Amino acid sequence: MSNIVPFDFNEVLAVAVEFPGVKIEREEFLRNNFSSRFDSEMVTRIVQTSPIRAGVNESVLHEIARDCIDYEQMKVSALSFATGCGGLVGIPADLAQYLAHVLRISQKLAYIYGYPEIFSIEGSIDEKTQKIILLFIGVMYGVSGANKVIAEISKSLGGKVGKDILRAALTKTAWYPLLQQVCKQVGIKVTKDALSKTTTKVFPVIGGVVSAGFSYYCFGKGAERLHKTLRENPVR
Repeated sequence: MSNIVPFDFNEVLAVAVEFPGVKIEREEFLRNNFSSRFDSEMVTRIVQTSPIRAGVNESVLHEIARDCIDYEQMKVSALSFATGCGGLVGIPADLAQYLAHVLRISQKLAYIYGYPEIFSIEGSIDEKTQKIILLFIGVMYGVSGANKVIAEISKSLGGKVGKDILRAALTKTAWYPLLQQVCKQVGIKVTKDALSKTTTKVFPVIGGVVSAGFSYYCFGKGAERLHKTLRENPVR
C-alpha cells in the first residue's frame, strides 16, 4: 500500500467538479430526454416547471431515470477497468473520476424529480453548492440521515421555482444541523471505501476486471439508492 497517495476528500471533490461534462445543464438535459416523448409545448412546460408539475407519468420518469443510470454505470465501469489494469495508482485520480460520474447521475436524477439547477449560473462550487453535492453523494453511499434531509428539502422546494431557491432551502434551521453532520460523514465514508478498494489493483489485468465489476455493482447500487429516495420524495 506504500504507493497510495494520501488525499483530502474535499480537494478530490473539487477536482471532480471541474472535469469536462460533469456539470449538467438542466434545460438542455430535460429537452434532450423528453423531446422524443412529448411535443415542443409540453417540453417547454417541463423545462419551465418540472417533469412532475408538467404532468409526466411516473412510468416515463422511471424509464428515463433507468436509462441515465445504465449509461453512467457502464461509463464508470469501463473507466474503472482501464485504471485497474494499471496496477496500484494514485487513488485521488481514480476517485475524482468516479465522483465525476456520481455527480453526473446525481444531477440527472435530481432534474427528473423536480430539482432546480444544481450549480450556480457561473458554474462555481460555493459552500452551499458543495453541501447539495455532498448530500446526494451521502444518499448514494448510504450515509445515515442523508435521505431524511432530501425529503425535507423536497418539501421546502414544493411549488417554488428559480435557480437560487435550492441554496435558500439549505438555511432551514429545523434540519440544518443534520445536513451539516451528513456532509462531515460523507468525506469519511467515501475515503474509507476508496482505500478499501486498493487491493483490487495489485495484479493489473485481474485488478481491472475486479475493479470494473466492483465499480459497476457499487455505482449501480448507490444510484438506485438515490433514485429511490428522489422518487419517493420528488419536488412537487
